[in-house]
Amino acid sequence: MAPKAQINNLHGIAQFALFVSSYLPLFILIIVRQVSENINYLNWGGFSLDSTSIFLTKFGLSTILIAVSILGLVGFTKTLSNIEEVAENGFPVTVKEVTNKNSEAIGYIATYIIPFLFQSFSGWYECFSVLFLLVVIYRIYINSSLLLINPLLSFKYAIYEIEYSAKDKSKKGLIISRDKYLMEDCELKLYEIGHKLYFAINNN
Repeated sequence: MAPKAQINNLHGIAQFALFVSSYLPLFILIIVRQVSENINYLNWGGFSLDSTSIFLTKFGLSTILIAVSILGLVGFTKTLSNIEEVAENGFPVTVKEVTNKNSEAIGYIATYIIPFLFQSFSGWYECFSVLFLLVVIYRIYINSSLLLINPLLSFKYAIYEIEYSAKDKSKKGLIISRDKYLMEDCELKLYEIGHKLYFAINNN
């Protein structure tokens, strides 16, 4: 029996970085909203159980999101840099059909980000609910095509669903590419980063 083809899956840190980057606009808005709602509590109260409890209740979520955002941005930059370096090791294909999927990023924002903005973040329950939902979404995110449906990625890359031919076989997949005007019959190299998810570079 022939060995199963290896998929160049992104490791956990890279997946986490992509997730954080996709939710960075939401994180910034939550931080701004929580701080503005509780600005009257933002003063030095010394080190005590009461002051610590108030800080965690009123600013704990913001503190966590600030730390996560910094780590995520560093990881996001490093992940893309590493992928671009190894993309030359991808396999050559010819694009047969191409569908631009950049609009998916707009739907992503409307579905997964905007609903959070109507919550208050001034109590334990609200903050825990947000963190719990983010954990659930993260588990779904890393095992789906949402890995590439990322508003920040859309600033630099285009997202396409393509049908391609490789070794006389026709297949489909979702790709990100620097090429903003990808057309049929283009020659690409695809570097696989997940199940039917690829980073694409021109193979001219």
